[in-house]
Amino acid sequence: MSRIRVVHVAGSADVGGGERYLELLARHLDRDRFELAVIVPEPGPLAARLASLGIPVATVDLRRLVSLPAVARLAAQIRAFAPHVLQSHGARSNFYTRLAGAMAGVKARLSTVHNALGDYPVSATRRAVYGAADRLTLPLTSAVVCVAEALGRNYPRRALVIPNGIELDHFDPSAVSATGMRQRWGLDAGPVLGFVGRLTPQKDPLTFLHAVAEVRRHRPNVKALVVGDGPLRGAVEAEIARLELRSSCRLTGMQAEVAPLLGAMDVFVLSSVSEGFPFVVLEAMAMERPVVATNVNGVAEIIEPGESGLLVPPRDADATARAALALLHNGAEARRIGRAARARVAERFTVAGMVERLQTLYATLVSADRRRVAEVSA
Repeated sequence: MSRIRVVHVAGSADVGGGERYLELLARHLDRDRFELAVIVPEPGPLAARLASLGIPVATVDLRRLVSLPAVARLAAQIRAFAPHVLQSHGARSNFYTRLAGAMAGVKARLSTVHNALGDYPVSATRRAVYGAADRLTLPLTSAVVCVAEALGRNYPRRALVIPNGIELDHFDPSAVSATGMRQRWGLDAGPVLGFVGRLTPQKDPLTFLHAVAEVRRHRPNVKALVVGDGPLRGAVEAEIARLELRSSCRLTGMQAEVAPLLGAMDVFVLSSVSEGFPFVVLEAMAMERPVVATNVNGVAEIIEPGESGLLVPPRDADATARAALALLHNGAEARRIGRAARARVAERFTVAGMVERLQTLYATLVSADRRRVAEVSA
């Protein structure tokens, strides 16, 4: 048959794990076998990035919590793209796409879970609505693609676990100048602890800052590099001042290229209270940075404690500081962990492996019901 048409409905058009997933898929999907299009729920940077890769992009406003007219508009756009496979991302998108995909007659419908629904940073009422919508529409999906085993446990008999993967060549520790990056940000003396992520409650940058302050009680020359931006920026700046870290902490804002910044860090710290299967941990590991990360959801599936990184409880600045100090005190062990971390990513978490598993899934779904797929294509 001709190329398999795959349409994705994004959870947002901003910057995040689900959007990163879509951009990587757009870059690496086999264009000889598959044809990709994406529907975004709002304007944002994702649409421009996908369009630059030659991916057709349409916008259907799905920002309201529940809207039957939005379901109808989404169904019309899905019919226009006429996909063989329809895949959505995130609780709200999954709800809308299950209904609209059924209305449009698409038989192969996949929902993607990037984080636990119970961890969504929304009100209890909204979370309850998301949960009810997920349960009610779950029978309308062919399978639930989960990026971590921890997330798949919420969907027994429905979950297919396909971990995230990264472009290993883009995170080559031998290709960056740590010295140059440190000089650029005024970090040319002392070891550096680093944070990369949106400045949101989910990422908990304040615990990172408290850990830095504790580390500096024992190692006064330690510096901190905070890469990212978001709604907590003001709170982060205030906490930097309160903890007297202004002379030792650099806040870079959002940066397009994080590999050089990761390369400038001696220890990478993930302080999140909630994650699915974070790309940034894979990237730091690929850069041979020893990682101290909170033990939440899929993080424990990435890091082997003591072997390819260290795990700590969330919201525990003291435990985070102790782990970081252990790595700073033993450089040889930190380097060994960094090398083991890159090897683990290269073996298990590459974008090539992620995309190949998705392509196999798409082909299997289509071949299982060619007659119905032909009807959808007509």
